[in-house]
Amino acid sequence: MDLEIELKLLATPSAQQDILSWLTRSQLNYTVLAKKQLRNDYFETPQRTLRKLDIGLRIRGHNGEFEQTVKTKGRVIAGMHQRPEYNVSLPSPVLQLALFDEDIWPQSIDVNVLENDLYLMFSTDFLRHTYLITLSSGTHVELVFDQGTISANGRSVAICEIELELKRGEPSELFELAQQLVDITPLRVGLHSKAARGYRLADNLAEPTYAPAPNFSASLEYTPVQHGLSMLEQALDVWQQGEAAFYQSQSVNDWRNMRAGIILAQEILGIYQHVFESQAIIAVSGSATTLTTSVVLTLQGKLDALSMHYQDADLMLAAIHLHHSDFLTQHKAPYYAQVNPKLAEFNKTANVLTTLNSLLADPQGVHVQLSLGALCLTAMNENATREGSPARKEHAAKEVTMPQLIHDTMSTKDIGLPYKRNKLATCQVIWGGLGAINEYDAQLGDSNPWSVLRSEDDKSMRDALKILLERNVLSVEASEKTELMAWRANN
Repeated sequence: MDLEIELKLLATPSAQQDILSWLTRSQLNYTVLAKKQLRNDYFETPQRTLRKLDIGLRIRGHNGEFEQTVKTKGRVIAGMHQRPEYNVSLPSPVLQLALFDEDIWPQSIDVNVLENDLYLMFSTDFLRHTYLITLSSGTHVELVFDQGTISANGRSVAICEIELELKRGEPSELFELAQQLVDITPLRVGLHSKAARGYRLADNLAEPTYAPAPNFSASLEYTPVQHGLSMLEQALDVWQQGEAAFYQSQSVNDWRNMRAGIILAQEILGIYQHVFESQAIIAVSGSATTLTTSVVLTLQGKLDALSMHYQDADLMLAAIHLHHSDFLTQHKAPYYAQVNPKLAEFNKTANVLTTLNSLLADPQGVHVQLSLGALCLTAMNENATREGSPARKEHAAKEVTMPQLIHDTMSTKDIGLPYKRNKLATCQVIWGGLGAINEYDAQLGDSNPWSVLRSEDDKSMRDALKILLERNVLSVEASEKTELMAWRANN
């Protein structure tokens, strides 16, 4: 068995030349391999037996040589896919499941019955450019650029992506290499494998709609460090799933989900800052680590800067919601009959989708996603390796417990102030599913946390109205502005 660790990035056709030019200019130690035309045939049963078990089965062919591969359940962090992989050579492109060790299959699977039920479900056919890179640390990375198609039932979709596969060394260095690539060619994080896209195509499924879960999944058995990292990973997933959905739908609803993920990541880093700092202290006293206080603070700064970058877009979306939800009319705002047409006029001229797509084209967002992924991966690995270490035991008595962290966060004096509503909403999402914050219900209030995080709650709408008036985006008489401002302040 091999553990496949690779970072997927969606690219444009210019990426191959951009990569080659970058490598030529760089000081990296690299080798260019001969390009290959690869065909992969993926197999499944009519009952989708393998899909239900999160197993992928394919035969890869190149130049008359064939390889049979099984990939089993893994995990994805910020586009980094980690899955156990089993490979055997074949004399011809015909399945022979008996060549695999029988232990790789779940006990519920009869391999002979499975093989008889399998059929060719879809294929991928692409040209692969490969570069082997040796980093100064000794880490070996295979960088590939794939361009081609996924085909099923007479239909096809394009493949155009980069994969960074770890051959030897530290997985976190894949994120560091990806950071460099983002600056030389347009890229975004790839959440879905070629196989996952092939399944959707073969089953004629539309792109999946995305809505965040009401609460994040966790356990009171988690240590605060484990919980914080799990929450950060799930916030990043909301961000990236929302962004991926927006690219497909061009819907502001998906953009709002993406923004909610960014806000969650900001707030979670703030809530767990001291917990992560404690983790860094343990690491320093035990062994060298990349998880330091400065890493957390730097990431907080990057998230704050990204949110500032999105402020004008947030205001546009607020104006849309103010108008389409008929917010001012329903809340009996003064002069709503005069203001609503001005909102409609602004929305017609705002070029919202152009603005949103332009913002996503800026590599700043991808950089922050990769930084978050690196933090989650590094901290999880370090936390796991230090669980039984002397340094861990020495500091265990000093570490905050989950109940104590919840109490300290919810008891903070400024938690109920208006500008802390994002933190309150975050608390509902990350702890609500644990049933551990019932005593703070009055403080949390009845507002839907996702409405707050998506900036669609009443407070966000009133704040947006104030800014629109202050910037004279909505031109009203001075007396009308005064009354509207007073209404906003008193409601």
